[in-house]
Amino acid sequence: MSQPSEGSFFQLDKIPPSPHHRHQRSLESVLDFKHIPLTAPERTRAEKIFHRCLEASAPITDGPLPFNGVKLLKFSLQYNPSEQGIDNFLNYTLRNYDEDPNPDPGLPFSQVLDHLDQTLSTWSSPPPEWVASRTAELADLLMNSFFLPLKGQASRTPQPTPSLSPVGGGLHTPTRTRVSNLRLTCLHRDAHKCVITGYFDRATAQGRNPLVNDSGQPLTPDDVLVTEVAHIIPHALGEAAFWDVMKLFHPGMEPLLNGVEIDRPFNAMTLTPDLHQAFGKLEWYLEEDSTEPHAYFFKDSPGVHLPANAMMRPKNDRERVKFISADNTDLPEPGLLRLHAACAMILGMSGAGDYIEKLLRDEESIRSGRCGKELERGDLSLAAMVEWRLAFWAATSRGNLSPTTAGTLVINTQ
Repeated sequence: MSQPSEGSFFQLDKIPPSPHHRHQRSLESVLDFKHIPLTAPERTRAEKIFHRCLEASAPITDGPLPFNGVKLLKFSLQYNPSEQGIDNFLNYTLRNYDEDPNPDPGLPFSQVLDHLDQTLSTWSSPPPEWVASRTAELADLLMNSFFLPLKGQASRTPQPTPSLSPVGGGLHTPTRTRVSNLRLTCLHRDAHKCVITGYFDRATAQGRNPLVNDSGQPLTPDDVLVTEVAHIIPHALGEAAFWDVMKLFHPGMEPLLNGVEIDRPFNAMTLTPDLHQAFGKLEWYLEEDSTEPHAYFFKDSPGVHLPANAMMRPKNDRERVKFISADNTDLPEPGLLRLHAACAMILGMSGAGDYIEKLLRDEESIRSGRCGKELERGDLSLAAMVEWRLAFWAATSRGNLSPTTAGTLVINTQ
């Protein structure tokens, strides 16, 4: 496999499916369903059946996936951030636990539950292999179409130099200009400081004499750091499957992120570069304070322990954050922060976040040319897939993608 060079066309063969997934059904093709709210008894019954399916899969799915698919599905339901998302998640996943590779999508959900109840009672020990196959397929879909692009792109918000005043911002405004406008708008809204640590923006400070914050209070050079605009839900997620899978978690948020809406202030905040990077990697999240609107507690993600210093923590003992708009600009949308927090919990509790981190490290090795021997041995085939997918998402968002024959994509990286 040849390595891509900067600013050139390159080709990466699609990674063939593993033997376990060679006959995998196209789950993406049936994601488009209308939301039908479940009654409380239906939801309780569906959750019990879902967990029985996972329990039946656990003895078999320890090997086929390089991450624990049972745990990923279990915590995807447990930390699902919306009631509508829970209903969609149960409706979709349970319809796919069927020996028939093409189940009837129009079957009433109550009949789906009746059929599964009857089917579960007939399973022997060990249960039939197709049960684990369905679990692996579902987990694979969530990983490759949602969690991998989310974590892979989230810390890559471009940082163009902001204009002195916002210009444009509509449908025909270039992405770079929109993000520049977004950075300036968020800086004004967030009083020119990181919303977590309170460090004042260095570029703004350089133009102030005397050095004071927006409230007129004096600052010292130690109070100043570089800041960046950080998307809550990231930019450059071009695949439609990502937005489809998001319906299984928080469907009400999708309209807020369509097209240029993703570059609106309700989907962004001002952070220092280190916090931006960690936020994108889902290493920390904001947990809502139920006692006050737009107030949150800063939380390390499961298995993550960020440094306990002023550069990575809120400047108060409770590690509490209160969003305030200095100019009536929209504050970060609670639903988007809720979705980000859910993803951080799901990947942390399931261990799938560590798997993605390894893939992204391997992908970086490919890009930097540090992996010649590993590529020759075929040790980085999954990383090659990640590089191909990340390039696909980025190229799709830029409009530089052209499909070719023979299962290969040609991507212009210029």
